[in-house]
Amino acid sequence: MRRTSILDELDRSILEELNVDARRSHREIAHRLEVSPTTVSARVARLESQGVIRGYVPVLDDEQLGFDLWAAIGIRISKGRLREVEERLARDARAYAIYDVTGENDALLIGRFRDRRDLDRFVKHALQDPYVERTNTQVILNRVKEDRRVPVSRHSTETVLPT
Repeated sequence: MRRTSILDELDRSILEELNVDARRSHREIAHRLEVSPTTVSARVARLESQGVIRGYVPVLDDEQLGFDLWAAIGIRISKGRLREVEERLARDARAYAIYDVTGENDALLIGRFRDRRDLDRFVKHALQDPYVERTNTQVILNRVKEDRRVPVSRHSTETVLPT
C-alpha cells in the first residue's frame, strides 16, 4: 500500500529550506519564505508528528572518520529467514543500508569499512550466519552521487539531460 502525503506548497518550501540547511532557524526560514515564524514552527511540528520529518543528523565526512572503503554486498539468505538475518546485519555499525531486492540475491547491504581487512572480517562474519548461503561483494571505487535528501518540489524529479 502506497502512502501519500498531502503537502501544500508552503510545506514543500519549508522542506526545501531544511534540505539546504536543517540548522536554519524557523525565523530565518520564515523570513526567506515571507511567512511568520509561528507558521513555520507549527508546520515543522506537524511534519515531525506526521513522520514526514523523521530526524535531523549532521552530514559527516566518512573518510575523515577513517572509513576509506565502501562496498555493495549481495546476500543470498535461506528461505523464511530474510528479516531475521537482515536485522542481525543491521546491528553492525558498518552497515550503512540494507535493502530487500529482487534477482539473484535476497538482500543488498551497502557498507562502509576502514580498509580491506575490515571488509574481509565483516564478510567472513556474515558468512558464519547459518542462514547466509552466499555473498557477492563489489568494492565501490567512486561515489558519483550520494544524497540522503528527498526531493520535495514537484519539479525536482525531472531528469536533466546534457544539451
